[in-house]
Amino acid sequence: MNLHSRDQNPCFESHDPSMMYDPVSRMYYSYSTDAALTSVYQQGIPIRRSRDLVHFEFVGYALSGQAISQGSDNGRGYKPTGGFWAPYVEYAQGEYRMYYSATRAFGSSESRIWLAVAGSPQGPFENRGVVMDTWHTPDTEPNAIDAHVADTSQGEKYLIYGSFFGGIFIKELDPVTGMPVNPDPHYQGKRIARRPENSYIDGPEGAAVIYHPQEGFYYLFLSYGWLGDDYDIRVGRSREITGPYLDEQGRSLDGEGWGVKLAGSYRFRAEKPWASSEISDWRFAGFRGPGHGVPFLDPVSKQYFFVHHVRDGAEIFRRREHDRDSYRMHYMAVRRMYFLDGWPLLSPQPYAGEKGDPCLLQTYLEREKGDRKWEWLRLCRQDNGQACGTVSPLPEDLPLGKALIFVCYDFENSRECLGLAGITTGGEVIWGKCPYESEPGSIASS
Repeated sequence: MNLHSRDQNPCFESHDPSMMYDPVSRMYYSYSTDAALTSVYQQGIPIRRSRDLVHFEFVGYALSGQAISQGSDNGRGYKPTGGFWAPYVEYAQGEYRMYYSATRAFGSSESRIWLAVAGSPQGPFENRGVVMDTWHTPDTEPNAIDAHVADTSQGEKYLIYGSFFGGIFIKELDPVTGMPVNPDPHYQGKRIARRPENSYIDGPEGAAVIYHPQEGFYYLFLSYGWLGDDYDIRVGRSREITGPYLDEQGRSLDGEGWGVKLAGSYRFRAEKPWASSEISDWRFAGFRGPGHGVPFLDPVSKQYFFVHHVRDGAEIFRRREHDRDSYRMHYMAVRRMYFLDGWPLLSPQPYAGEKGDPCLLQTYLEREKGDRKWEWLRLCRQDNGQACGTVSPLPEDLPLGKALIFVCYDFENSRECLGLAGITTGGEVIWGKCPYESEPGSIASS
């Protein structure tokens, strides 16, 4: 934070990030929406890479000039698309496949999802074809944006896409080519999520699906809220990839419930909240709008992670945009993801390379002497305002067997700490942390 250049902070300016592990180079690659805050703007899908999911470097742009020209062309009488959104990349059949979106304009439901392929994770990617097209359709229909590809336990592939408007949809892909089984690019597939009637929270969008073989569920992650302020990350689960996806109380994400809220705007305390570098009037005020994320299983560590963007909540970055507050400075964040009783939980702190397994809060308290002072916050299902931490006993509606603790890095105070993530009896997520003085990695599953 406060390093507003890609050279100093490669995670800066990353919006709608995805992540993949390249088995050839043994590097992690992240691709994101065309965006620039202080950099010179360039169209073509930015690329970042890392060896450890902690230290990243900016390495350029993915699409070839020809692919950019094709993807931008909206036909006679229409302005060309000036930027591409929300790419997702996977390695399949010996090639790298990128699904990216080209929309008519911000807020439009007229978009296309292209598939581009390359022989290297750094491209150049060349277009293979359009996999979904929603040009000349009304706002009640789905929007061809925010692509994600999910694999079934039987080896099938599906495209997950959509945002706002008609909801989130799924349709089958040919595993060999990556193109749709139904060759008609206007074929929508099946709807799997839409916002409830009379919902006062915008969404959903930024959807992704992952299968967890041990749990036996497919998990649908999606975002609600305004991306500049009160964006969030939610989840539902299903035994079948095509749904129905349900929340913890059995409500369908297709019009009944928003899903379990895993992350939202939040603020923990910082002992030294003032800037010490280039922005003298900056004061730490937490984070805004974590969202549009992608879950992934790291094949090296066998750990689950979740990558998303998040915004600096400092007051000096707040402005009015589209008649609401918006926080400008955005960054990529990577978090560890755990599973407890069939539901995912995200760490309250960004990943810093920490190792070790979590344990149940109940198990930890049975062997730990003395009381710990937890700073904790509640991610309320129906309130998308910023949740702020408080130092007090943990809430009574958090069962000891429904919370995990683990070693993590205290981002706000630059030291190691204990992290906590749990689900209350009412289905709301609790995040917490407290100081930790023991040897690193001493917490393990019992």
